[in-house]
Amino acid sequence: MDEWRVRDRGATEHEPRAWQEANVTLPASRQRVASPAGWLQFAIGSLNADQALRNLELAVSLLQTMAADLGRIDAILNETLAAVNACWVHGEHAHPPPAELGQLLSRRLVSVDEIARHCRFHGRGLLDGQSGVVGVGIGVVFIRGGPGTVSSPASGYPVNIMGLPNRSSLVGGVPVHESWLREEQELFLAEGDQFVRYTPPKSGGVNEFLGRFQESVQRAGLDIDIGLTRERRLIVRHNQYGSQFKFKGLSRRTPLLSKRPGKLEWSRPGRDIQGTLAGEPAFGIGRMLLGYPDNALSSELAVVWRGEPLEDGHLARCYVVQNGIAFADSDRGAPSEVRISMPSFAADQLGRWVETRSGFASLADLRAGTWPEVMDALQMLFAVSSEVEEWLARVKGWIQRHQNRALGYLRRGSLGGEEPLLTNAMQAQEVERMAMTLKRLIQAAPPPGRSRSGPATMAKAAPRP
Repeated sequence: MDEWRVRDRGATEHEPRAWQEANVTLPASRQRVASPAGWLQFAIGSLNADQALRNLELAVSLLQTMAADLGRIDAILNETLAAVNACWVHGEHAHPPPAELGQLLSRRLVSVDEIARHCRFHGRGLLDGQSGVVGVGIGVVFIRGGPGTVSSPASGYPVNIMGLPNRSSLVGGVPVHESWLREEQELFLAEGDQFVRYTPPKSGGVNEFLGRFQESVQRAGLDIDIGLTRERRLIVRHNQYGSQFKFKGLSRRTPLLSKRPGKLEWSRPGRDIQGTLAGEPAFGIGRMLLGYPDNALSSELAVVWRGEPLEDGHLARCYVVQNGIAFADSDRGAPSEVRISMPSFAADQLGRWVETRSGFASLADLRAGTWPEVMDALQMLFAVSSEVEEWLARVKGWIQRHQNRALGYLRRGSLGGEEPLLTNAMQAQEVERMAMTLKRLIQAAPPPGRSRSGPATMAKAAPRP
């Protein structure tokens, strides 16, 4: 179509022409990324009524295509989550998980990949990263960008980590010895609505106690690790980094867990990562740094630090390329450029920010060979399903906004002082009929996913301090 064109990527300081090569070798790295197509644009500049409505029609059709396939991915994830949860609740944990569960996971992940790969509009991939921000990190893991993320220069964006994250923890008051274990009646841990009560065995060593305690914690569904400090005191730590996770515990008769026997004690708070992206402020969620939405360069840019070595102890780099979609939707008196940018929803790109004991790097890594892996699969599926539902709601908001703008143009019948399109009652009825047809088309999109919140959900942009 004539109104589809790609902006010259060498036009601005932050979009160097070097990215147009077939494959680009990142500086100081052997990693290579595919060349992006750049911003895909509809008609831009001074528009008449026909051009504006055509842009809005294209945008609504494109977004409806996105919403329909996002709804399919969301349904698959919810069904898989329900199946894995049912297996966890009703399964016999004394035996390995059924092999059928792992086969189910494999089939569902293949389906997610197929939907993401085949979601296209006029040949343009919408959910495979072709219409979003692509990136690679050195010292950090690139997660995603947003419509306001600007392509980095060839040297990448600096990621300055000024405060390292840690996990909430609870440390006992005395070293763990067998005499303390024989005296203790009960250890109690609780996180939210989930809790565990564990009675140490009267015989056996410290290592056996730690192993059985950890098994009890996992069977109860608590995302908590059990271990010993260098002083051999009991330490209980949350598996997730950040300030939003906490738990409480006590030891009934001894100071093995709570320093005052029989008194509930809250965990010491965790800490979120602190730093900047491209020299701009960012806020931390656990080990993830996110650029504020109003940042000039790093708006909605997200990276995760997983303990990789840092230059000078605090510097990493992130190379990003904006590959989104842009179009104008207003009259000549108030020019505006609407930008749409969607991340990849392929299985190997989803859930890369989620922490699991099993070491799953993404949704594509899910396994169900052991019960701890089943628990981690539940956590990963819940987090990814929540994120997909948030994106689905966002896309539906875009559809509603462009629908309302198109209806306004149709009813007004003129743009920028042009001659009115409505000259009599029959023409007015025809335009109203067209408006209602457009509205019905937009309402044909899948119903919005359930609103969901939870500790594993990527938080929305926090207000500036």
